[in-house]
Order: sequence, then C-alpha cells, then structure tokens
Amino acid sequence: MVESKITKEYASGLILFDIVDELAYIGRITINNPSKRNAISRQMWFALSDLLDDCLLNYKTIRVLIITGSGQISFCSGADLSEKEGDGTDHTIPNIRVKLRQYPIPIIAKINGYCLGGGLALAMNVDIRIASENASFSIPAVKLGVPCPKDIVHRLIQLVGESEAKMILYTGNRISAQQAYSIGLIQYVSDSHDNLDKYVLELAQTISRNAPLSIRSIKLMIENGTNELTIKTSIDACLSSHDINEGRNAFREKRDANFQGC
Repeated sequence: MVESKITKEYASGLILFDIVDELAYIGRITINNPSKRNAISRQMWFALSDLLDDCLLNYKTIRVLIITGSGQISFCSGADLSEKEGDGTDHTIPNIRVKLRQYPIPIIAKINGYCLGGGLALAMNVDIRIASENASFSIPAVKLGVPCPKDIVHRLIQLVGESEAKMILYTGNRISAQQAYSIGLIQYVSDSHDNLDKYVLELAQTISRNAPLSIRSIKLMIENGTNELTIKTSIDACLSSHDINEGRNAFREKRDANFQGC
C-alpha cells in the first residue's frame, strides 16, 4: 500500500485517517492500537463515527475508503476488555455499525491477522472484506460468557446464512481465511501481506474510477432498500448528472470515462 502523510488523528491517535491515493480519491482509516492487538474501545468507536462525519464534510473528493489495522498481526481483536461490559441496552455502538453499513461511500476492509468479536462486527458492516491467508475470524461471546449483540447476530446471518452463523456463534471457534471465503464471509484471500496491499489498492482504484452517483444509488438500494423516496432522489441525481453524458460519450468514443460525481 502506498504510504502517505497522516492527515488526522482521532481518539489520541488510536484511530488514524490519511489519503492513500489522492489522484484516485482513496482514503484510509487505520485502527492503531497495536499494544492491544488493535482492540477497539468505546472511545474508538465514537472517534470512528466522528471520522466518517469529517470525511463527508472535509474530504468531499473521497470516493472509496479502506479500513485496516496497524501492523500485520491483527485487524482488530475485538472489544477492549479492560472496559466495563455494557448491559445490552445501549444502542450507541450498534447504531455506529448501521452508520458504517449505510455510509454513502464504499468501504473496503483490508484484514490481516485477528478479526475477532467486535472487530469482525466492524468488518461485517462495511461493503467488501479482503483478507490475507493468515487472517482468522470468530465471535467468541460464548467463550466469554457474554451476550452477543443482536445486530451482530442478524448481520452474520445476512452474510453467511443461518446454519453457518450458528456454527460460528455456538462454537465460538476461529475459522481460517479460506473457511471464511468458502462461506461468503470475505470476498478474496491474498497469499501475502504485500499482495493484500496491492489487491486492495487496485480494487479501490477500480471502484473510484466508476461513477460516484451511480455507486451511491446502488448502495442505497442494497442497504436502505425500503426508503423509496431516497432511492428515487439518488436515481434522479444520476439521470440528470453530467456523468451520465460522460459515460455515454466515453462508451461511443471507446475511451475510459472521466467521472466527476456530478
């Protein structure tokens, strides 16, 4: 992955944001808590929410986001267990997960190493999950004696089906990247860290070259399909955009389109 200057720190540097490819409009979010294998605290969840808001407000050219963990050992090892366990009635963090899923910009999770519990919950609520072959996945609630949040259960069933979800949830066992791929939990397995970086960056660049308004309308249909008015508005924005003319002209002229998102 191309290295770039850190643009902004959140939660005292535990969450980082930078522009990884300015020409391709790609931003990167890094979970930066390596001493705890990138465990995520409540403060970090709130910081992630603030970062998402900032991105829409202050980095309006961003078309794709990559989220990853610092280093090669862990994407995110789950909740920070040094914090007091919630009673299950606080919906703040589940609401942030919904915010991730319904975010108007596509988000790719680049997963190295451990992707456990709350870390897997985070990854499940972005658009695409790409992992290295050393990645492992689990939701170990039953091994810790804690309830699994309802939104995590439902999202896992959405992604892999009820039977596979029960295997993951009832056993609490870790599964490999290849197993995760075979049940549809992730979309691609890379054979090395370097190839993972390369694949994810190329995927993000491919998406970023496409028409942003078209992608936004498709994501709305997938993640917020019952909101007919919002979907109609997004479709109308596509149909009245400069990009629709650019796409048709580029097709006729046998060249790559230069979409502007307007």
